[in-house]
Amino acid sequence: MSTSKKLENLPKPAKVLLGVGGLADAGLRAYALMDIARRDQEDVNGPKELWVGGLALVNSLGILPLVYLKWGRKN
Repeated sequence: MSTSKKLENLPKPAKVLLGVGGLADAGLRAYALMDIARRDQEDVNGPKELWVGGLALVNSLGILPLVYLKWGRKN
């Protein structure tokens, strides 16, 4: 017997929460990637390539884009 849940078996509120969370993550990730692309290296804490790689490849549920927006940018 499998203990994994299928999307169609989830209750509607869980599906809505997953959808909203996915959209929020995608929006934050896109905004952070656009922001880092527009900045010079001097305006970013750490290597831009590392931030871009992390933002593009790591599934962080929106946490990594928020970390970049809070601490990865120099004002």
